[in-house]
Amino acid sequence: MDQLTVMRSIWIQASRERTWEAVTEAKQLSLWFAPGSPWEIPVMEAGAPVLFHHSPNRYHEGTEVVTLRATIEKVEPLRLFAIRWEPEQSGVSRVMTFALAEENDGTRVTITESGYETQRELELTEEGYSFSLENLKAYVEGRELPY
Repeated sequence: MDQLTVMRSIWIQASRERTWEAVTEAKQLSLWFAPGSPWEIPVMEAGAPVLFHHSPNRYHEGTEVVTLRATIEKVEPLRLFAIRWEPEQSGVSRVMTFALAEENDGTRVTITESGYETQRELELTEEGYSFSLENLKAYVEGRELPY
């Protein structure tokens, strides 16, 4: 069966440098990507471990924190940050990529994630990433987070 890929994109009125910080610094990621869910990124280099402690909130069902493990696949400063989620939860290894590009005096951020096997999984993730990108835009632009 062919694997499906999620792709979501948003334009942000901010420099690529500022946006890169928000996408790659653990403390900042924890503020806008599933707010209240801490990230751990000890070092920003390929092969380094990443932990994401997905905490319950109004957009994430459940009552317990779920810790997801990943490995940094690729880092191209100010352009690309990719991580590979470990398959222990889903049985499928997925790669999530943040790509940044200068556009119209701002930054275009595109999230892609490959490895989905069902349309339902894909649709749920698309919705989540749409929320996350709206949060990123608001965070970087200095506005209240919508989600």
